[in-house]
Amino acid sequence: MEGNTVFISYTLISNGYTGNSYTQAIHCNYIKKIDLGTTDPYVQEISLNFPYPNDFKFLKNGINDEIGYAANKIIALVQLVDNTPFSSYADIKPDSTQWKQYDITSQISNYSTISGATFVLTPAHLTGVVFKISLLQYNNATVFQPYNLNYLNYPSASQSTALSFGDATYFFGNVTTKIKADVYTTDIGINLPLNEFNSSDNLTWNGVDSVYITEVGIYDSDKNLVAVGKLNDPVPKDATISRTIVFALDF
Repeated sequence: MEGNTVFISYTLISNGYTGNSYTQAIHCNYIKKIDLGTTDPYVQEISLNFPYPNDFKFLKNGINDEIGYAANKIIALVQLVDNTPFSSYADIKPDSTQWKQYDITSQISNYSTISGATFVLTPAHLTGVVFKISLLQYNNATVFQPYNLNYLNYPSASQSTALSFGDATYFFGNVTTKIKADVYTTDIGINLPLNEFNSSDNLTWNGVDSVYITEVGIYDSDKNLVAVGKLNDPVPKDATISRTIVFALDF
């Protein structure tokens, strides 16, 4: 295939804000894939915008807001991919080692007058601007810097007592869960007429009293026993009683 494809996502950074008690959050897992349709991608400009403020409902709404996550930078994560090695557009995938980060915070209105450790990004800041990302400097490492996950600070192999991603830790608070399972049941009705199933081959039966049904067997068309169901309590049966037993199979 000819041309190039660009992948884009973002991450929020809290560096420099002293009032934030949270560790650095990982990048957004929603990645946009854009076909540039050109063999010269470096003349392209990408637009990035967030139309819905509620998508950032956990961000602080100001420096004095005591609830929420504080961030003072937004970083675009960009990767440019050459289409040539791929046979179809669906096959084109980003390389996890080739992401680059591009700081777009300065494009927020009035950012230059309020920047610093006291500046806090709000949902209004993020939704009030269409961010522009020019690929002209894509190969300039000081503009588009390499992006990796070193900030997660995973413990090394020698730090056996430190928590790693996925390890257990105490959680103080209450957790409510709702578990739903769909159970499919096949009900097989077994009719016991008055004049049938009134005798038993059990040697202890005296031939006079009612017989008691304790289990039901299901056979296939070749008369092979394929399932057995036991009743909770024996059910009496004689010529004066007709019954229907429902054999239920759960899946």
